[in-house]
Amino acid sequence: MTLTPTTAPVRVGFLGAGLIATYHSKSLRRSGAAVSRAGVYDPHAERAAAFAAASGHTVYPSEDAVIADCDAVYICTWTNEHARLLAKAVAAGRHVFCEKPLAFTTAEALQMAQAAQAAGVTHQVGLVLRRSPAYLWAKHLIDQPAAGRLMTVVFRDDQFIPIQGHYASTWRADRSLVGAGTLLEHSIHDVDMLRYLVGDVRRLSAHTENFHGHDGIEDVATALLRFADGATGTLTSVWHDNLARPSLRRVEVFCELRHIVIEGDDWFGPV
Repeated sequence: MTLTPTTAPVRVGFLGAGLIATYHSKSLRRSGAAVSRAGVYDPHAERAAAFAAASGHTVYPSEDAVIADCDAVYICTWTNEHARLLAKAVAAGRHVFCEKPLAFTTAEALQMAQAAQAAGVTHQVGLVLRRSPAYLWAKHLIDQPAAGRLMTVVFRDDQFIPIQGHYASTWRADRSLVGAGTLLEHSIHDVDMLRYLVGDVRRLSAHTENFHGHDGIEDVATALLRFADGATGTLTSVWHDNLARPSLRRVEVFCELRHIVIEGDDWFGPV
């Protein structure tokens, strides 16, 4: 997140202390940003304590206590809590980083964005691939006149279902907490990248399936996309059970005069 320059370190709080909160905490440390580690709250006291011990934050007794004692807050909770916590944070004038997806529906996500804008705070959502060197380079190659017009893109994203393995996010099998499965919870990154690389989607058709049987949690989604500029594309998103296979994306872009492939690491490709 980008904040107005100040001589004092930014006091950063965390709501939620799970895997993704740990990722962001480590990213903050690697960035070298001038931050002061304030409070953390998680309904699971042991998880909050472990996060605090590793990060230098202090366990606080409530969400309100964290918000009251910080300048900026990370919202790293179940999806169904995002809107409520963002409303609390922006009402207190706090800058906000909210994990993706923002909400279950477009309407609620728009309301959240409008609330943050109206409060005049810096706000960001965790669609981090827009900062990936691999995708930035691919975008540069696509936009060069020498590539010609973009014709079609084939996007595949697969990972083992994250209720197991090192993710251990059992809540992702609970529709009331997460809203949906692989398409909303995981491949929202991919939809964002398709819009970034190609442009707005004009129409689509899609099919989903539920092999694991968790209510409302699709684990396969396949979509056929038609973009506003006439290009086409496909997106396939899969949550499987192969724990030996890391989370992987492969993106293949066909322009009139250029073929671009992103695979391997989300950040460094190769491209």
